[in-house]
Amino acid sequence: MLTRVPIVAVLLLAVLALVGGTAEAQQYQMKLQSLLNPGHMAADAEVWFAQEVEKRSQGRIKITFYPAASLGFGGARIMTVVKDGLLEFAEMWGAHTAGELRINEVIELPGLIPYDLALRRQIVDSLLPYWERAHAERNIIPLAVAQVEPRNIYARRPVKSLADLKGMKLRAQGVVETDFTRAIGASPVTLSWEEVYPALQQGTIDAYWVTHSATFNAKLHEVAKHCYEVGLGGAAWYLLANKRTIDGLPADLKKIVLDTGKEAGGRVWARVDGDIKTYKDRLQQAGMSFTPAAPADMKAMLDSAQGVWGEWTQKGGPVAKEMVDKIKTAVQAKK
Repeated sequence: MLTRVPIVAVLLLAVLALVGGTAEAQQYQMKLQSLLNPGHMAADAEVWFAQEVEKRSQGRIKITFYPAASLGFGGARIMTVVKDGLLEFAEMWGAHTAGELRINEVIELPGLIPYDLALRRQIVDSLLPYWERAHAERNIIPLAVAQVEPRNIYARRPVKSLADLKGMKLRAQGVVETDFTRAIGASPVTLSWEEVYPALQQGTIDAYWVTHSATFNAKLHEVAKHCYEVGLGGAAWYLLANKRTIDGLPADLKKIVLDTGKEAGGRVWARVDGDIKTYKDRLQQAGMSFTPAAPADMKAMLDSAQGVWGEWTQKGGPVAKEMVDKIKTAVQAKK
């Protein structure tokens, strides 16, 4: 004997099956491009972020990690490609994109923030609302921001004093570092990161600004054997996300992405101190010599830096001035 099933029940079962099947099948495929290779604190944090989001979402979000700009998106284009959704996530460095948004590099002003990791983190946290507002206007969320190691000068020949930099062709990153390089008497040269190694080999440049970890991971110690330690500035690292994509996720998945991004930033901060020592040791073992800048030279560089801050702030307008004033207040309060 056949049992009749009410038509309403049949339709309800069909709808539930359809909804259940759709939810079960729903997976978000996304891309994250780094500009560096794993081994650097930033790239390692980004790999962890991609893996952790997949784990916490139980596979509903799958983020494929692409190292070393392997998708072809260079540093200066990162904001644009994230804004347009060509990348859902990307690593960004402040100086690369300051031409589009000047305040991306505010914490990189040389000598503005002393090397005090707790102070640097406090300042970055206080400035985050400025970056969030400016990036939101460009359909971007800065999931995490951190300031990595202070920058030094690495050269083909020994640099013992500030006078040795006179006329030296020195690769600088971004407008601020270019202006500062010129202010201390060297000749700034603009090159993409991947061009630095062959430029040193061929003598196109004499030296470059960067950090111990970046020097070691790019094997630049093979062609630059001398470090002039000045420890100024520090690049601003950002982990960006396409805002429309993140806002379009179910609430639970959006929370996973935002929370995990913030934790990825914490992993970068946690690496800074240790990596300075670790990579200096590795460079010394590889034959690099280190010369700390003399106090008189440091004072001269910091005096020159203040002129760079003033010009940067004047060009940046009211928001840039407000951010610099906020930094100065925090630094003064710590003294």
